Amino acid sequence: MTLARFSACVVLVAGLIAGTLADSLPRRTPVRSGEYLILAADFHVHAFPGDGALTAPSLRDEAIRAGLDVIAVTNHNQFVAPRLIPWLRHDPDAPIVIAGEEITHKGYHLIAAGIDRRIDPGRSLSEAIGDIHASGGVAIAAHPGRDFTGWDDRALAMVDGTEVARADTREQDRRDYVDVFERLRRTKPHVAPIGSSDMHTNLGMGESRTFVFARERSAAGVLEAIRAGRTVAINDRGEMFGDPDLVKIIRGHAPAGRADAHRGTRRIAVLLAWIGVAALAIA
Repeated sequence: MTLARFSACVVLVAGLIAGTLADSLPRRTPVRSGEYLILAADFHVHAFPGDGALTAPSLRDEAIRAGLDVIAVTNHNQFVAPRLIPWLRHDPDAPIVIAGEEITHKGYHLIAAGIDRRIDPGRSLSEAIGDIHASGGVAIAAHPGRDFTGWDDRALAMVDGTEVARADTREQDRRDYVDVFERLRRTKPHVAPIGSSDMHTNLGMGESRTFVFARERSAAGVLEAIRAGRTVAINDRGEMFGDPDLVKIIRGHAPAGRADAHRGTRRIAVLLAWIGVAALAIA
């Protein structure tokens, strides 16, 4: 074995060991408010194989640490990782993992959650939304800022939700997302406000999240709540968006948040593991 390959193996093993030692999976019980369960969700998460760092089982574990009850796997223009979701070990208390896609087009990005097949990214925005609905899913406008030109009023009127809360660093982006949400809510009062992380590799799942008021703890129950607009979005600053009555309930007794004392160690572990894999590939 060459020195380069040996060094790559050492880095990879170090990452795996660090990740294992930092592993901790607290359990949580969903909060109930009247007839609804309040489920914490992140509907914009990327996975491996694809453009994310973690596989579906690892993402579900990460969701537990992040204090989430629901995640959607939404890789760019592909549907490989979601097809692996049915192979997850059955655990009725584990977070719900929903199959999805981030449809990536030069004029728009669109989250499809709850679909059963890949949605063609070459379609117009209104056609893509129609395809999502025909597949049984919900359509969520993904980071609908001024960089995307496809969000006309007709297309916006068709979506089920829009990302209004994200952990973005640019103030202009934050304002754009809020402006789109407010513009849409004037014509579609029950559009669902969505908070998402758009996590690829940084273990930031749930830094912005969505509180879903679901009648049942299931993927179907979550999708029904989005269609009805029973959500509250919260960003990394603690700002909330949604129906004032629902926001008041969340302020009174929000579900517990992240329970993860070793996120920094696991971030380093993921980085080391991927460096090791890359180094092995080129050594």
